[in-house]
Amino acid sequence: MTRRVLILTCDSGGGHRSVADAIHAALVHQFPGRYEVRLADIMADGFPFPLNAAGRLYGPVVNRLPRAWGLVWHLTNGRSRSSVILRIVSPLASGKLASILATARPDIIVSTHPWANHIPVWLRQRLGNNLPVVTVVTDPVNIHHWWLCPAVDLCLVPTDSAHRTALEAGFSPEKVKVVGMPVGLEFLNLTRDKGELRTRLGLAEDRLTILVAGGGDGMGNVFPIARAVAEARLAVQMVVVAGRNAALRSRLEAISWQVPARVLGFVENMADLMHTADLLITKSGPSTISEALCCGLPMLISGGLRGQEEGNGEWVARTGAALLTPTTETVVAAVRDLVQDGNQRLLHMSDQARRAARPNAAASVARSLDDLLNHPP
Repeated sequence: MTRRVLILTCDSGGGHRSVADAIHAALVHQFPGRYEVRLADIMADGFPFPLNAAGRLYGPVVNRLPRAWGLVWHLTNGRSRSSVILRIVSPLASGKLASILATARPDIIVSTHPWANHIPVWLRQRLGNNLPVVTVVTDPVNIHHWWLCPAVDLCLVPTDSAHRTALEAGFSPEKVKVVGMPVGLEFLNLTRDKGELRTRLGLAEDRLTILVAGGGDGMGNVFPIARAVAEARLAVQMVVVAGRNAALRSRLEAISWQVPARVLGFVENMADLMHTADLLITKSGPSTISEALCCGLPMLISGGLRGQEEGNGEWVARTGAALLTPTTETVVAAVRDLVQDGNQRLLHMSDQARRAARPNAAASVARSLDDLLNHPP
C-alpha cells in the first residue's frame, strides 16, 4: 500500500526547499513505489495575505535590512516569546492547512521550516487525530525556538550541538536523532570528471575555478568579493551565481572582468557547479555548506545572516574544510595564498571536507520516516 508523505517547507532562501527535495528524492530512491510525496509551502499555501508573501519577501528584506532581520530573529527567539507569537498567528493558518491536509490525506507530516512544527501539532490536537509530525531541523548551530516543539513525534537534527539544544528545550531523548543535513543525490557523485563538466559549462579545463555564491537569493557581499578577486588578476576563472537577485545579476553582468568569468542567475545545476569548482566563496548558509562538504569542495566563508547563520562559519572552519574570511581583503588574501600554494592546501581542505560530510543524511531521514510509519512507538 502506498503511504502519503506531506513535506511542509518554504521558499524563503533556498535551504528549506533543497532539504525537502533531498528527502523526497531519498524516499523515492530507497523505497520505490512505497511513498507518494507532496510538498507544500507553509507560508505561501498555508497563510492568507500578507503572510503568504513572507517567503518571497525574505530575500529582498534580508539583503536590504540585514541588521533589522537579525534583530527580529533574536527578539522573537525564546521559549515563551516564540510560543506566544505562534499562538497568535496559528489561527490564521489553521483553515488553509486543514484544507491542505484534507486534500493530501497524508500518513505523516515532515517539516523543514520553523513555522511548520507547532502549528501542525496544534491542528492535529484540534482535529483529534494521531497524524505523526516529524521535524527536520536545517540549522546546525543557532536554532530558533520555532523549530523546537517537543510534542512532535521525532526531531531529526544536523549536529550534536543541535541535539543538545533540543534536549534543553524539553525533548525526550528518544525523540531526537542526529542525522546530518540532507542534500540531494546529485551532490554525492564524486566520480564526475571536472574537465568534462568545465567544457560543458564553457570553462577552461585546466584553470583553477572559483565559484562565488550567496544562496538562492544572492545574499551577502557577492558583488564586492567577486570584483575584488577578479581585480587581483590571479590565474583563475570564476563562476558567479546571483540567484534570484536580479539587481545583483545586472551589476555583475555590467562588469569588465579581469579574469574569465561567467555570471549566472538562479540555477538548478548547483551540484554541477560545485563539482566543477576548486574553491567556493560563500556566506554561511547551512545547505550550501553541507552540499560543498559532500562535494569535497573547500570554502571561504565570507559572512552570514544575523540570527540563524551565526556560528555556522566557525562550525565548518573547525573541520578544516573552510577558512573564515569576513572582509573582502581577507578573501583576496586567502585566494592569493591558496593559488600560490600550488593547490596542496586546497587538496588538504578537500580531504577534510569529505571527512566532515554526512552524505547519508537524506537516506537516514528516509529510513527514520519509514521506521516511524511501520514501527510506531
